[in-house]
Amino acid sequence: MTADSGKLAAIVLAAGESRRMRSARAKVLHEVAGVTVIGRVLRAVAALGVEPLVVVVGRQAPRVEAAVRTALAGVCRPVFALQEEARGTGDAARCGLEQLGAGFCGDVLLVYGDMARLSAATLRAFVARHQVAQAGLSFASVVVEAAGAYGRVLRGAEGRVRAIVEARDASAAELAVREVNAGLYLGRVEVLAPALAGLQCHNAQGEYYLTDVVASALAAGFTVEAMRFDDAALFAGVNSREELTEMEAQIRREINRRLMAAGVTLHDPATTYIDETVEIGPDVEIGPNVQLLGRTRIGAETRIEGTAFLRDVEVGPRCHLKFGLRAEQCNVGEGCEIGPFAHLRPGTVLEGRNRVGNFVETKMARLGRNTKASHLSYLGDVVVGPDTNIGCGVITVNFDGFAKHPTRIGARCMVGCDSQLVAPVTVGDDVYVASGTTVLRDVGAGSLVMSEHAQRERPGWTAKWRRRHGAPAPAGSGRADAPQE
Repeated sequence: MTADSGKLAAIVLAAGESRRMRSARAKVLHEVAGVTVIGRVLRAVAALGVEPLVVVVGRQAPRVEAAVRTALAGVCRPVFALQEEARGTGDAARCGLEQLGAGFCGDVLLVYGDMARLSAATLRAFVARHQVAQAGLSFASVVVEAAGAYGRVLRGAEGRVRAIVEARDASAAELAVREVNAGLYLGRVEVLAPALAGLQCHNAQGEYYLTDVVASALAAGFTVEAMRFDDAALFAGVNSREELTEMEAQIRREINRRLMAAGVTLHDPATTYIDETVEIGPDVEIGPNVQLLGRTRIGAETRIEGTAFLRDVEVGPRCHLKFGLRAEQCNVGEGCEIGPFAHLRPGTVLEGRNRVGNFVETKMARLGRNTKASHLSYLGDVVVGPDTNIGCGVITVNFDGFAKHPTRIGARCMVGCDSQLVAPVTVGDDVYVASGTTVLRDVGAGSLVMSEHAQRERPGWTAKWRRRHGAPAPAGSGRADAPQE
């Protein structure tokens, strides 16, 4: 904040059309490591305690506004400004400034909404240097090897800033300049207001450039400072799919480094994709080809073997997640063993010490402590008590073609292989379900339930069947009329 006013406002420019993204979605709505581009920018800006925080929207305004409110929920209430026609960054800033009101007195921070790597620490350093310089207007600059399409910073006598020229409007000599505009501005409102109001669109694009406020402020006699930073990556924007991918790779590498420094083992960081929103405890071991996304939390000393996809999953400590697991929106208690090739669908709750084995699928299923479903089962819309064993091939038949129905299985039950429980149905505690049983009605506690089908046998049937089709009799059939070799 400035010494004279004590106020700091911010305007985030998020109205860009982003033609180079070739997307039906506004570029600020794309995600980088689980967080929207605009969400990352707002998180950094809001950390400064700015008031008000104005977001300029244009393309897909309702969707961008919704993403902004989500990103700032519980932090601050944003103010929105609508740029009805895309007429350049200068016009967008002017729209935002109008939302400050005539009575605002202080500094205004101008930030592009696609600067996904911007941090609160960088912004604080920028504001502090502006205060020390007591400048009317400051902007961030960096020196790069290949300046490309960035605006060049032009300096005059004694190295004083005299203008920023966009690459598309620059001369050959100006294009040779390696100091470029980083796209971050901070100025007193009495400097920015007339500078923005006086912008002209006499350029190759017919747009109002925000960079032109530098020349306007200088012409009005205000001090303009270019605050040079060493790392251009701090201000990197997102203008194409390639840039989005590169930024995501950089951020994911940083996330992985932080996790490893905190005591997490990553066997192959190059194939480990962890969102910034994920929390992982110490002594967790993660194999290759693992994706941990959204609000996932992994408890201490858990081992994830590899090739796993977890989104919005809470995993307790000391679990073993075997190869090929997919899990979403579920809760896994401590000491569970999952997989290989298990599928935990939304609403699954494992209370702890559970075994969910290969080719088991669960959905809206709660399994009590020590309950096991070791292989080849489907458990949907079911509550199972503790210490129950679900045998191979067990199915809760929950869907009648129109609605889902619940199944309840009690504690200490043994559900035999290849059994079906046709919902709605309740099985009491301490029940044994014989193999191959179809449970159609409620079963009382302590019962044995079975589907009794008489076993019938027809001796010699196979040989007759084969003879009918001209095939040799089975070896060892012992029949005199069996074909001889």
